Amino acid sequence: MEGHMQGQRFTFGPYLLNLDNGTLQRQGTRVAVGRRGILLLAALLKRQGEIVTKAELMDAAWPGTVVEESNLSVQIALLRKALGVAPDGEMWITTIPRIGYCFKRKLKTTEEAVDQPSPKPSLAILPFANLSHDADQDFFADGLADEIITTLSKSPGLIVIARSSSFAYKGVPMDVRRIASELGARYIVEGSIRKNGGRIRVVAQLSDGVTGSHLWAERYDREFHDMFAVQDDVARKIVAELSSALSPVEVALWPGMASGETPHMEAYQCFLRGRAMQRGATQNLAVFKRTSDLFRQAIALDPGYPAPYAALGMAFAQAYFNRWTDDPERSLAEAGALVDKAIERDPDEPFAHGVAALVAMYRKDFARWAHEVDEALSLNPNFAPALSLRATLNIYSGHPRVAIRDLERAMRLDPHYTQGYLHHLGVAHIVAGDYEKAIVVLRERILLVPQTDMSRAYLAAALGNLGYLDEARGVWDELIAINPDYSFADDIARMPFRNEDLDRIAKGLDRAGLLAISSILP
Repeated sequence: MEGHMQGQRFTFGPYLLNLDNGTLQRQGTRVAVGRRGILLLAALLKRQGEIVTKAELMDAAWPGTVVEESNLSVQIALLRKALGVAPDGEMWITTIPRIGYCFKRKLKTTEEAVDQPSPKPSLAILPFANLSHDADQDFFADGLADEIITTLSKSPGLIVIARSSSFAYKGVPMDVRRIASELGARYIVEGSIRKNGGRIRVVAQLSDGVTGSHLWAERYDREFHDMFAVQDDVARKIVAELSSALSPVEVALWPGMASGETPHMEAYQCFLRGRAMQRGATQNLAVFKRTSDLFRQAIALDPGYPAPYAALGMAFAQAYFNRWTDDPERSLAEAGALVDKAIERDPDEPFAHGVAALVAMYRKDFARWAHEVDEALSLNPNFAPALSLRATLNIYSGHPRVAIRDLERAMRLDPHYTQGYLHHLGVAHIVAGDYEKAIVVLRERILLVPQTDMSRAYLAAALGNLGYLDEARGVWDELIAINPDYSFADDIARMPFRNEDLDRIAKGLDRAGLLAISSILP
């Protein structure tokens, strides 16, 4: 058997499984997979390169207990989510249809594990607590953490966990070691803000995610209009605290806060309120109208402030995609004009370039799409949505392997949004002709998002291509039960697939007798 086991320890990629204490670590940071996840992973690693049957795995994780096979599927899906994608773009754990699973990756020797270069410092900025006794002021606390995330993300020497993952802990009692483990972060930033009239009090601290010890803390009592200076100071002191783990070049390249004039404070408040709603769980026409009004108010109060132009452009791009207006093409044109104004006012704003890339994707303007994604990532190497946009560009350009690498990094930066990237990963595998892998990934996505319709459509195509015709039809029946009005043709029309890749999808559906139903070909 190829691989290495030292006592009860296995090393693979950036991971160390220690059976002596029942832990899985990624580059020194504990990864939460639960007891059954540890038992399943151990069973697979002990027989590296061999097929382990479903029955054997259930015996390993549930000894002496009769359980449904679906329990195993769920645990494997959660384990895959925690591990992410291997460096070659494939899943660490391979599904052997109808039989079991296999861990095919090479395990490292002790020397290989020791010789790995020190990883970049990884950190997560948690939502700051609002101590103002006014829930309406939450957007100030969120805005403070947002700005710190954006500023620190610009450092090429740091791995900064995406907002959508770190903000999943809003309102959750703080246990920095547990949160660091779940996010795969070495360091945690947390704090609080209290607004009283025209003054603010901000407390911020940096903690070691392994030991839980505080590395730095500071309190700021300032006028509200000094909030931007506070954000800048917090970010700079965190970089200074971590500078021993960064190269002098990485420290020198970090730009800090964006230069330019401080925005009108009332305009800033309108922008924060709008972004809080735009990022909320509820997204519909009413939210679009309300956020658009807030961004327009911000622009009217401060026409030179770039952020609300980009955010309003994002709102119109969402309206185009979701068909919230009677004239979607006009909405897309509005989005393009607004984001151009944002970039004109601040060419160094990564979010604006990210929205510009999204608009270019909808317009199927590949040259602008590629340019804007590159600009966004050069300004913010930790911008997970831009990595996802670059991945989709490569999917539609016929470079699925490159797309898979970008999606792997996006999943590392945004571990709580893995389900969103899994869909694109499944499509990438279809374009690459790796239908087995596509089936595994898309099934995993469906486990995490049971109401998805689009992932089921692609899953049906992948199943059809491998001759699993009854399963493909069953998946399509599930799709129609979830959304009787679903039109795969409408979704495909917005996706700039190459003809040969569209043919792959059509072939799979045709073999299952679903092509006429889906009507994806003109």
